[in-house]
Amino acid sequence: MWKILTRKLKETNIDWIGEVPENWEISTIGSHYTERTDKVSDLDYIPLSVTKSGIVPQLEIAAKSSNHDNRKLVLKDDFVINSRSDRKMSAGISSIDGSVSVINTVLYSNTIDRNYTKYLLKNYAFAEEFYKWGTGIVDDLWSTKWLKMKNIPIPVPSSEKQKQIGSVIDSMVQNTNNIINGTKESILELKKYRQSVITEAVTKGLNPNVKMKESGIDWIGDIPKHWNIKKIKYSTSTFDAKKDFVKEDIYIGLENVLSYEGRINDYGKLEKDSKEKYFEKGNILYSKLRPYLAKAFIADITGSCSGEFIVFESFKGNKRYLLYWLISQLFTDFINATSYGAKMPRSSWDYIKETSIPRPPKHEENEIVSYLDDKLSQINKLIENKTKVIKELETYKNSLIYEYVTGKKEV
Repeated sequence: MWKILTRKLKETNIDWIGEVPENWEISTIGSHYTERTDKVSDLDYIPLSVTKSGIVPQLEIAAKSSNHDNRKLVLKDDFVINSRSDRKMSAGISSIDGSVSVINTVLYSNTIDRNYTKYLLKNYAFAEEFYKWGTGIVDDLWSTKWLKMKNIPIPVPSSEKQKQIGSVIDSMVQNTNNIINGTKESILELKKYRQSVITEAVTKGLNPNVKMKESGIDWIGDIPKHWNIKKIKYSTSTFDAKKDFVKEDIYIGLENVLSYEGRINDYGKLEKDSKEKYFEKGNILYSKLRPYLAKAFIADITGSCSGEFIVFESFKGNKRYLLYWLISQLFTDFINATSYGAKMPRSSWDYIKETSIPRPPKHEENEIVSYLDDKLSQINKLIENKTKVIKELETYKNSLIYEYVTGKKEV
């Protein structure tokens, strides 16, 4: 039976809030929250990072200062938000005492429930409103300080209603996140399966009953008896040259290539006239930087690219077979294990050209490529569909959070 809603809503004339229940108060952040400004040392209070996932022990990648005393004190249950516009939605309730960078604003309240605060001051509508109150010159310097933040209007229900809303959202978020996490695990399994399919096909072929032989290469292992094993340099040709390009010409950086997928996600553009490494349509580009990312693709255009790419001009066989070999888990693990450099490991053409590649007969090579093209298309479609589900669930979750904290959805 449908529940009949009898409560009335009133218009607040505040863009980010909209309508709220008639018995709710409209107030300001400064009327209910106090800024905590105590300065402490991160030698005395554990350094914390303010992230989109909440307040966590300081990340290894976080910028660190030698001025240990210039930190803000955070106590358990304080709400902390990064004031900068390039850190949108980086906020949360701290579960422990600690210290944060002075760029963050630390708040506590004696009148607003902790859980209600967690969602009231961290939802997409509030995030947009928060940064409207900021000042600065450019995006990464634009910030919303306490003097402005305290004037932002907020909806304030009764204490009992705050607790109810916080509890309901907690339950909804947990249930939704469980589904999201389960979907993410499913995607990871599909990606592992995709890699196993590629590696199996380019090392064992498609016939499970074929007789095998030792390849003579320890890291490759056995291959079909009728296959050959050759060094890559005898099956390919590469070139490494530069030419002049103009602003807005196509540029492919490592960030434009999808890991383990053998394709790009987008093209980049040159920001100015310059001399760059180039590639031509039909070339295979393979990233020798951080080889564990397995980034390679066959170009369908001509353009410029990062110097970290090896550009294969030709291959004595089906180019897609070489592409699949380059992104196979077997080849990736071996090249990664033999790369040099700690923070930015890389390999080199001088090394890669001496490695070996299993070579089936031409007709079988084409069959393997056709099989992998079809199989990976199916797997990638499943991954895309599951990724879409995650995005829809995130949108659903964020929408419900907003509707609950503004009273549009009743608890």
